[in-house]
Amino acid sequence: MTDRKDRLRRGFLGAGVVTVVLALGIIVLAGTTPVTAALFGWLAVAGSLLVVASVRERVASVGWPRIGAVGLAVLALGATTLGFTQLLAGAGGWTLFNGLVMLVVGLVLVLLALECWLGGVGIPAETFAVK
Repeated sequence: MTDRKDRLRRGFLGAGVVTVVLALGIIVLAGTTPVTAALFGWLAVAGSLLVVASVRERVASVGWPRIGAVGLAVLALGATTLGFTQLLAGAGGWTLFNGLVMLVVGLVLVLLALECWLGGVGIPAETFAVK
């Protein structure tokens, strides 16, 4: 495994574990309302996909970069949805700032998901090699 590939997959593992722990924390601390169940599902699916992308080279015929790209895309979709919800709430101050930060995070996640899906546009292609 190349150094860049190893670093990227360790990053997927770290992000996936943190996301799953965050999902569990939301359920434990906030209870089970429809909103927290949706947040839990979103974070659990995205985190699980990132963990699978980090520990498995392939799942069936799909390589780890595609699995990671889907996990990042799920996170990006949720982040932008939360960002737009914050902006549409109409409040100012920190709510506006939080909404803008969520949109920027969503944009960064989308760009990284595209990089993983396409397999090396800006990052060298050997980083995304599948054995």
